[in-house]
Amino acid sequence: MSIGMKVVLSTILVLIGCACLAQAPADLQKALEKRRAGDDLSGWIYDQLQWVAKAPASRCPQLVRAEKEAWRRPHTPEEMQAWQDLLINEGYSLLQNGSIVPSTDAYVAAYNWTRQHSEIADEALVLENILKPLGNNYTRLGDYEQALFIHRKALSLALAGQDKQTLAGVYSNLANTSSNMGQPQQALDYCRQGLNVVDGHSALAGLLLSEQADAAMQIKHTDEAKASISKSIAVLERALARKENPAAGYWLLMAYQQAGDIYGKSMSYYMKALRLQERLQLGDGGTRRRERAKLWLRVGNLDQCLDVLLPGKTFATLRESDLFAENTLVDLLFVRAGFVREQGMSDEALRLYRLSFAAESKLRREFISGSSREQAISDTRSRYEQAIAFAWKSWDSTRDKKYLSSLLGFMESSKSQLLLEEVRQQQRYSGSDSIGARIRLLEKALSYYEKEALGKRDSALVNQEYQINWELAQLRKKVPGGMEKIAASTGLDSLYSALGKGVIARSFFCGSDALYTVECTSSGISFGERLPLGVLWQDSLRTFIHTWFEQGAGPMIDKPMAYYRQAYALYRDLFGLHPFQSGGAYILFTDGALNLLPVEALVTSADGKSSPAYWSFVIGQNLISYGWSLQTLKEQAAGEGKGFSAFFLSGNLRSSPYLKATEAERKGIREIVPGGDWFIDGAATTGAFRKALSSSAVLHISSHAFTQKDSLALPHIELFDSSFYLFELKGLEHQPGLVVLSACRTGDGRVVTGEGVQSLARAFTGGGAKAVIAGWWNVNDEAAAKIMQEFYKELGSGDSSGGKENAARALRAAKLIWLKDPAVPYLHKLPYYWAALNYQGNPQPLKEDVFAVKGRSLGWWPVLLLFIVWVLYRVRRLYTRV
Repeated sequence: MSIGMKVVLSTILVLIGCACLAQAPADLQKALEKRRAGDDLSGWIYDQLQWVAKAPASRCPQLVRAEKEAWRRPHTPEEMQAWQDLLINEGYSLLQNGSIVPSTDAYVAAYNWTRQHSEIADEALVLENILKPLGNNYTRLGDYEQALFIHRKALSLALAGQDKQTLAGVYSNLANTSSNMGQPQQALDYCRQGLNVVDGHSALAGLLLSEQADAAMQIKHTDEAKASISKSIAVLERALARKENPAAGYWLLMAYQQAGDIYGKSMSYYMKALRLQERLQLGDGGTRRRERAKLWLRVGNLDQCLDVLLPGKTFATLRESDLFAENTLVDLLFVRAGFVREQGMSDEALRLYRLSFAAESKLRREFISGSSREQAISDTRSRYEQAIAFAWKSWDSTRDKKYLSSLLGFMESSKSQLLLEEVRQQQRYSGSDSIGARIRLLEKALSYYEKEALGKRDSALVNQEYQINWELAQLRKKVPGGMEKIAASTGLDSLYSALGKGVIARSFFCGSDALYTVECTSSGISFGERLPLGVLWQDSLRTFIHTWFEQGAGPMIDKPMAYYRQAYALYRDLFGLHPFQSGGAYILFTDGALNLLPVEALVTSADGKSSPAYWSFVIGQNLISYGWSLQTLKEQAAGEGKGFSAFFLSGNLRSSPYLKATEAERKGIREIVPGGDWFIDGAATTGAFRKALSSSAVLHISSHAFTQKDSLALPHIELFDSSFYLFELKGLEHQPGLVVLSACRTGDGRVVTGEGVQSLARAFTGGGAKAVIAGWWNVNDEAAAKIMQEFYKELGSGDSSGGKENAARALRAAKLIWLKDPAVPYLHKLPYYWAALNYQGNPQPLKEDVFAVKGRSLGWWPVLLLFIVWVLYRVRRLYTRV
């Protein structure tokens, strides 16, 4: 049999359905043993393909085993073609089984195989049997950017060909993905292009009409949606009757469900879908497990839905280890939680909420593109709010602290999960094994291509970025322990231990109309609180931050008492019921609109003095620092190593504004820290910066910095020869324990719901820094210079309460010195000047004696003094003898 005939045969075979058998029969086993004995790899593969094709959903394990049990790799073109067919059919059969993630992996392997063996790759086969199902799998997983990338590859091949049906199919896939990405107008455009080239009576035309209906519903064109879905059903019913396309039944099944949704949960359409599903299951080769489950969920039969997804399991026996990455499973568990909640089964509802979020986490970790992961985090926000509200209600009615623990657990799961994964990945990939080294190399390559693509619209560079992201995703799955271990949840008891002695943590969740707070120490939870604040409370908080801090010093200078009154009102509303303990050291895990609120700049008394030097600032009675989550804090254990590196740029060759106070800041710090490596102006290059990142315990940066709120697109720090971009932190094996960003708005940036501010400070944290000091708004040069000098004095003194090298305390002490300094003009004691630099991360990020501090540590002077005394004594004795 020729290679071409075998390609056609294997393509046809995957579309045939018959009776299901789970194990290969004895006669097949004998045939396979004979093939192996004769070293006939191609025949061995095709024998299995023919058997699996009769019932692909149940027999797919045979192909998974075949890939592993092959006694050698393919050598001849015929064997290479057979191996490609094995991978394609493996992807297809796993898809029929509902195993989306393994199916995707198989299609990725098939695509990579065609890239490595272009001599046997047929573009039409690659398009139809690899790219189209692979892109659709990414859409099913919710990784829409990667799906779009794959479908665009398919479009370029389809446009070069002459087959209008194939081209229409690609347009359908693009429409589906665009619709799922929330781009209905783009989806409608793809539908129109597809309908222009497709045969109007074909099943594919019916599919395009159903995609058109979905997009029309998104833009609330209900009449247009109803007309399109009615036409779709009519076309697909006729196509199914003619048996012209094996997929017609499946597409009609989806159209019935879609019509039920469009017509307001119409049970008549849902029942049509159920009857068609039974018909397909019995007579036409079955339906996909995932789609059967979706239909049962739509009609409200939750037990049947679970039985399809996890045969033999019940909701009562379901455990986290049973879960897998599947949207329908996520939805099912969440719906079930709501159902049992209404029945008064609080503990069971909370357990199911946790399982739903665990399944969502597994699904999110399968995504390749960062934007898809961010969108997934944002999409779960309202679900977390429902779970948190219910946990609070349970606590409020019973006063059982286990419900506060549930509340805090949900808050932790909703906070900065992508950052936590980055931190854990950085730790896991820091070894010298081949996979870790390859990952770091690819991350560096990705940074290179991202930098090359700045300001350009080069499709070749974009393709390189996608290919590297793709390979990175596959490699990360191969890391020993895998992503499951990297993202393994941590018990709350072990998280409390991340809080040092005397440290008090407050975690927040900003709901749509309430603020939830949980306070804890190393001993456990102290209290929980729900503050009903109205639907516009977060907007009011953002306005406060924008008015008094983001617009410069002018508003606060012009109306200092107006600021005071608002700051006190805010403190009373947020902390009035549970004020901070006097003298307490707090770390705040903020959320939503609380991000970038300088809590230490609020005031605790209604009566304000005329001079800000005497205002009752929170900083006067408390140490306030910030963190991302308890889980992230636990990963930020104090770093090893010594060494101090500093970068100072007062201006460079690219006409940035001159930073006049940089020189004074440098001189002041150098008097305190005489050692270390100092890079000034022309010496402050990107090469020196990268080296310092990997070799310093403390890294100080005083230069211009830009975030995505500025006119330039990507966050970066300006160095002498070029800019250092946020994404260039990827691939570094080591990072400093403490990074000091004495620059404007290095803690500011794009806000991602559930993830916080995507700033330079966050990037350093994701890269492994244990703590970061960063500017939340435009830093006043003179204030920053003076505060930094005092900070390093306090950091090196070793006598501040809380232990040596308590960097958070050192920063607070430096700010208090500024407030008490009579030489500082009273207007410069307004919070705009001193509260810009804030501390995020481990309050004690360094080991002791990272660097010696001149004036506060005697160093070698006592030894020298003793030596001089000894010399004088010896000289005197010698003189006396003479």
